[in-house]
Amino acid sequence: MPSEITMPQLSDTMSEGTLVKWHKKEGDKIKAGDEIADVETDKAIMPMEAFESGILAHIAVKEGQKVKVGELLAVIAAAGEKPEQVKQHYSSATGPVKTAPAPNAAASPKTPAPPASKPTPAAAKGGAGGAGGEAGGAGGEAGGAKVNYNFDLIVIGGGPAGYAAAIRAGQLKKRVLCVERDQLGGICLNWGCIPTKALLESGAFIRRLRDEAGEWGVQFDHLKIDFAKIISRSRGIAEKLSKGIAHLFRKYEVKHQTGVGQLLAPHRVKLTAPDGSTKEFTADHVILATGARARSLPGIEFDGKKIISAREAMTLPKQPKKLAIIGAGAIGCEFADFYNAIGTQVVIVELMDHLLPLEDTDVSLVLERLFSKRGIALHLKTKTDKVETNADGVRLHCTGGDGKKITIDADLVLMAVGVTGNVENLADPKANLELFKNHVKVDRQYRTNLPNVWAVGDVNGPPWLAHVAHHEAVTCVERIFGVADHAIDYRFIPGCTYTHPQVASMGLTERKAREENRPIRIGKFPFSASGRALAAGESDGFVKLIFDAQYGELLGAHLIGENVTELLAELLLAQRLEATESEILETMHPHPTLSEAIMEAAGVADGRAIHL
Repeated sequence: MPSEITMPQLSDTMSEGTLVKWHKKEGDKIKAGDEIADVETDKAIMPMEAFESGILAHIAVKEGQKVKVGELLAVIAAAGEKPEQVKQHYSSATGPVKTAPAPNAAASPKTPAPPASKPTPAAAKGGAGGAGGEAGGAGGEAGGAKVNYNFDLIVIGGGPAGYAAAIRAGQLKKRVLCVERDQLGGICLNWGCIPTKALLESGAFIRRLRDEAGEWGVQFDHLKIDFAKIISRSRGIAEKLSKGIAHLFRKYEVKHQTGVGQLLAPHRVKLTAPDGSTKEFTADHVILATGARARSLPGIEFDGKKIISAREAMTLPKQPKKLAIIGAGAIGCEFADFYNAIGTQVVIVELMDHLLPLEDTDVSLVLERLFSKRGIALHLKTKTDKVETNADGVRLHCTGGDGKKITIDADLVLMAVGVTGNVENLADPKANLELFKNHVKVDRQYRTNLPNVWAVGDVNGPPWLAHVAHHEAVTCVERIFGVADHAIDYRFIPGCTYTHPQVASMGLTERKAREENRPIRIGKFPFSASGRALAAGESDGFVKLIFDAQYGELLGAHLIGENVTELLAELLLAQRLEATESEILETMHPHPTLSEAIMEAAGVADGRAIHL
C-alpha cells in the first residue's frame, strides 16, 4: 500500500509547520533513508527522511506552505503500484488530508513523536496501528474473546533500555518478565559506560600524580602502576551496580530469566536457557531492547586478541606497550586518554578531519592540541586500508589525506568505528519483523510493524546512547499503558565524552547553524578566566553557547573542560524551558563554581559579560 508522509510533531507545543523545501519531485525514485524535504517549526529546520522505498507519486503541499500536524504532505507509491493511480486517488481529495501516523509512515524513525492519546477500546485490542493494550492489561482480546497471557509485558534485553522498561512497568503494577542473556545492566553497565569511566578516573589520577604533583607541593619516588588492580577496580564497580538492578527487580516484582529471548510472533516469546532448554511465554506486549555491539571495518574482523573491541580493551591481561586505535569518536578518544595516561604509546587513525568529528570544531581543536601535547599520535583524514596480524602484534596499512601511504605497527589495534544492532535471531523469520539498516524498524512511537511489539534503545538505531535508551524505554511503557503522552525531542540530545578534559554538547554546532543560514549569537567563555577552574588546576577548555539572534533561544551548547558533563543538565533544562541568554545570565550562579562559566558565556552573547 502507499506510504503517506504527514507533518510530524517535532515538539510538544507544535501545532503546525512549514514545508520549506522539497528535495525530490513527483516521479523520483525514493530509497528508505533519503532526505525528501525540510520542515520548519519552532524556529528550527529539520530534514525528513523517507521511511519506505518507492516512487514519489504525489506532493500535496507547496514549498512555503504551512501545514497542520498530521496533515498529508506527500505519498510514496510502493513497488508494483502505479504512481499515476496513486496520485489520482489522493488528488481527488478536497482540502487538507488528515491521517494518523501509521507504522509505515514515511518519516525518520527517531523524530519527536506526537503526543499519544490514551488507548481507546479499539486500540486496546492491539491492532497494528493501536497505541497499546488495555491500560490495566491482564490480557488482550482476540476476536472479541479474552486472552489470558502469562504477562502484561515481556522485555527482551536487560540493558539501559530493557531494565528501565521492566522497572517502570513494575512500578505500574504490571506483570513483567525481563529476559537477558548475560548480566543485568547490559553492555553499558557491565562493559561500557560505567567500567570505562572507572578506568578513565584511574588514568586521570595517575596522570596528575606523574605530571602535576610538583605544582601541588607533592613529592614522591618510584610511582608504580598496578594494571591488574586498575582493571579489578573497574570490574568491581560494574558488578556492584548489576546487583543493584537485581534488587530493583525484586522490589518492583519484575520476573527475570537468564537466556536468549526470541520473538516467535506477536504476544509469543521463546526463551532458550544457558543449558539449551527452551520455554515459551506469552504477553500482551513485547518490547525488544537487545541493544547494539561494536562493528568492524570490511575485511578487518575482530579476533579478540590482537584486533579488539572496547570490551576486550577494558579487560586486557597485561598493559600493551603500543596501542593503535581506529576511530576517534567518543569510545576511541576515551580509550586513547586512559592508555596514554598509564604510559602506553597511543596512535589514533581517523577518517574524518577531526577528533570527535560530530562535535563543534572549536571543541575538537582543543582536544587535538591536548592529545598531541601528551604524546598521542594523530593521523586525521586517514583511511585504514588493511590490518595484518603477526607474531609481534599488528601492522596497519593506511592512506593519508594527501594520498601518502602510512604503516603503523602496534601490539594491538582497537576498532572503535561504530555499532550495529543486535538483531540476529531476535525474531523467528516467520514473524516477519521488519528491519532497517541492521536495526529494528520503528515508527515515532517505537512501534514495530507487528501489533503490540515495540523496540527501544540502540536496537532501533541512532543515537546510540544509554540515556536515550532509558528515556525511550520509559516513554514507550508509559504510552503502552496509557499513563503519559510525553515525547522525546531528538534535536537536543545530550552528548558526553569522558576524556580529560571532558566534552559535553547538545543542539546545533556553529557549523550546522551557519549551514542552515541561521542568524545566531555566540557566547564563549574560557575556563582560563574561571577562578574555580584555576584553583582546581583545570583551566583548559571553554563554554560555548549558540543562541538564535532574533528570539534569544538556546540552539546549542558545546563545552570542553574538567567535569563539564555535570554542567550540561542546566543547559538542557534551560532549553526545554525556553530560557534566553538574558534569563541564563540573570540567573544567580554560585561563586566560585565552574557553572559560572555558563552565566558568563551567556553574558558574552548578550554583550554583558563582566569577567571577560
